[in-house]
Amino acid sequence: MKSNRKSTEPDRLLREALVGLLGLKLRSGATMDEVRSLVSDCTDLAGRDSKLNDRGRVLDIHRLASVLRAWHKETRYLSDDGRPLPLPLKGRLGLNRLIGTYYPEADIALAFETLKRAELIRKHSKSAWVPTQGHVQISENSQETLDHVSEGVSRFLQTVLNNINCRTKSNLLFEQSCKVHRLPKTKASAFRTFVRQQAIVFLTAVDDWLEARVEAPEQKRRKSKLCAAGVFTFAYLDPAKAGRRSVRGKG
Repeated sequence: MKSNRKSTEPDRLLREALVGLLGLKLRSGATMDEVRSLVSDCTDLAGRDSKLNDRGRVLDIHRLASVLRAWHKETRYLSDDGRPLPLPLKGRLGLNRLIGTYYPEADIALAFETLKRAELIRKHSKSAWVPTQGHVQISENSQETLDHVSEGVSRFLQTVLNNINCRTKSNLLFEQSCKVHRLPKTKASAFRTFVRQQAIVFLTAVDDWLEARVEAPEQKRRKSKLCAAGVFTFAYLDPAKAGRRSVRGKG
């Protein structure tokens, strides 16, 4: 039976992530019955333990990040000492105009509300706003969080499968990891700080490179082939389990 419901981009990415994970499970030797049982167990657990806020239509948080990036880096939005200028909501150099650079007019109000709700902007004066930080982090359970996770898992699987199937080294995409199993918990805070500092340097360099090469508005009239490109980075801390040996690995 065919569904009449139109699939959205987040739905597509989530579906690709699930299909990719299940495909890898089957490749490892699992049977279809084992995979079906796993899916059933996971669905039951998700329904029992997870609740998301129903906020209706949501936005691509990477575009929100582009808004904040422009506010922190483009000369017209900076003061003489290089700080983000307070912006009025309306006007030629207003916040709505900045948001409209990355979103269609119909989404400007929603983007503004999302920035406020996530406390990424704050009131500077009666009629002006300033950013609170230069990147986007949505910590609440929301559709934005689900979309971000779905894309991250899907893109990771795309990269892994690309590297498994490609025939030449020139087509390999960066995908590596390192870990130890017995890091003292007293070092956890230092680990967070170190990784955060190094990751910001790396992501800033990649972001600058990508933004400098994005298709300009005047180029949109030409018919050129385009693609999505980016990187996802994350660190993790898992409670130590007794009996594990300390190892290092890269893959």
